[in-house]
Amino acid sequence: MKVQSVLINWNYNMTDIKNYKLLPTGNDSFTEVISKNKYYVDKTLYLKSVFEDDGSAVLLFTRPRRFGKTLLMNMFADFLRIKDNTKNEEHTTSVDNTILFKDTSVMKDATFVEKHMGQYPVIFVSLKNVKGDNFTEAYENLAEEISNLANDFNYLLESDSLSDIEKRKIARLLDDEYLKDQNNKSVLTSSLKVLSKSLYKHFKRQTVILIDEYDVPLAKAAEKKYHDKMVTLMTSFFDVLKSTPSNTTRYSAPVFKVVMTGCLKVAKNSIFTGVNNVVVNTVLDTQSQFTSIIGFNKNETEKLLDDYNLADYKNMVRENYDGYRFDDAEMFCPWDVINFVSNNYKHKLNHQEYKIKPDNYWINTSSSEILKDYVGYLSSSVTQRLQDLVDRKTIEVCVNDSMNYDDLKLHDPDDFFSLLLHTGYLTAVGNTSENNYTVKIPNKEILDCFKANIKKAFDDSLTLGSDKKAESLATDFLEGNTAEIVKTLNSLLSSYVSIRDLATKSKPENFYHGFMSGIFTVSDRWIKEYKSNFEAGNGYADISFRSSDMSRVAVLELKSSSTEKDIKNVAEKALLQIEEKQYTREFLELPTVESVIIYGIAFFNKQCFIVSKKVL
Repeated sequence: MKVQSVLINWNYNMTDIKNYKLLPTGNDSFTEVISKNKYYVDKTLYLKSVFEDDGSAVLLFTRPRRFGKTLLMNMFADFLRIKDNTKNEEHTTSVDNTILFKDTSVMKDATFVEKHMGQYPVIFVSLKNVKGDNFTEAYENLAEEISNLANDFNYLLESDSLSDIEKRKIARLLDDEYLKDQNNKSVLTSSLKVLSKSLYKHFKRQTVILIDEYDVPLAKAAEKKYHDKMVTLMTSFFDVLKSTPSNTTRYSAPVFKVVMTGCLKVAKNSIFTGVNNVVVNTVLDTQSQFTSIIGFNKNETEKLLDDYNLADYKNMVRENYDGYRFDDAEMFCPWDVINFVSNNYKHKLNHQEYKIKPDNYWINTSSSEILKDYVGYLSSSVTQRLQDLVDRKTIEVCVNDSMNYDDLKLHDPDDFFSLLLHTGYLTAVGNTSENNYTVKIPNKEILDCFKANIKKAFDDSLTLGSDKKAESLATDFLEGNTAEIVKTLNSLLSSYVSIRDLATKSKPENFYHGFMSGIFTVSDRWIKEYKSNFEAGNGYADISFRSSDMSRVAVLELKSSSTEKDIKNVAEKALLQIEEKQYTREFLELPTVESVIIYGIAFFNKQCFIVSKKVL
């Protein structure tokens, strides 16, 4: 009977699943989503907002990762792109614009469609792969990207509207080896200008330029320490922005409009030198016409859940993936919502609701570099603000709206929190004054990412670099260098956020035990037999470990002091407890152990006091 029941259920589900569209859970382009009949949250009305209602020549949208920036840009390109009017049909668009957009909202505006659909040569370039461990790698990746882009327009080599000189310029862009030679940098950096002018002459129509992930080259360059060289390169590359029309040359300039996307607004004095026509729309903007252009708003999210029979899980989705506020809109990360639906709607069909759960989909798209670079430089007040965020509180920050990625090396707290805001770790819930905002961690998923990346940043700060604090600390404990231990621990405490083995309502000792465990769990290359809360002697010892050759032992008892004045007495009591309960007994009985040192450690806030004694 059980087998029969399963078979009937399976046949029912296979039939029912066919009633649901596939979900775009990969890096699907707009053409792929529509042509394969995948689920699409219609953003096409924003075509009119961007290309008719907005009068700016250069428009930059900054949003966190995985919010749908690239799909939006794909949609723009597919709607606007003109077919090549030469005899070479190889380069015409494979799918007619009207077929792609036939069921979308924008088609209801016949006047706009007639004026703009298929009316522009479009240059669409993504800079997400323009990165490398050094400048040369990044430079060559840009060269390859531009060569591939130019290949989309190789029909220009046969254009009757271009001179032989202009065709030679196009031919050089097709040669990736030529472009990779840094002696030809001017050819590479002028590529967008050359292509836009050539397309303008060929089609007798103004060009639209779409640049996706414009700031990735700068972010990666800052991370790998070649930011200055990349700024010089990209400043020249973005010189094409000056080719956009002013009010007096609206229809005579080769470029009609440039639209860019990225995570962070980069200061004009960085790569936009001399460009005065950039309009930026960020997560803090109050321009309501663009509030929901990127990301899913509440209605879009709830409709998606309804369409896949998951309406009962709206609270679960809200708790884990909601919390972002763009102007007055409640926003969700599309990547999270789509993956949640994709992973769970079949469970509902199969009556296996117990399998439905909110996984963390964002964590692999975020980076801990922005946190790692600050650990060790944060003041105790900044660390406390991080702690408040982890405890789901709001804090007030001053947002630096004109920072550069390279500014991060200065370790300014305002830049740190500004970056967390723009990259999606935080969201603004209030605006107390011009540049001051109340912010919080938006939801459970981001809280998990926040904790995981803080932990990684803290671990890296212990194990990487010239000082290698974890190694030094373990060695000092085994050798009895108490003064150095106090110095190192106080330094680490000032930059530590309580994310290990504790909750805010736990005993204070749990916080400090988690802190010490975090240090020693990344010290396994230098210590052996690390034990925590283990049975020893006549009780349970807090921490012990042995040297890599097993000959030396350190035993630690940790306590929290309620006042700074009493911290010494508490440390002495901790040391006495080790002796009275004979926590070292098993080590003293081993003939291979040559040294045993015991430590009573008392903590008060971000300070510690240590007393020690060598018992063997």
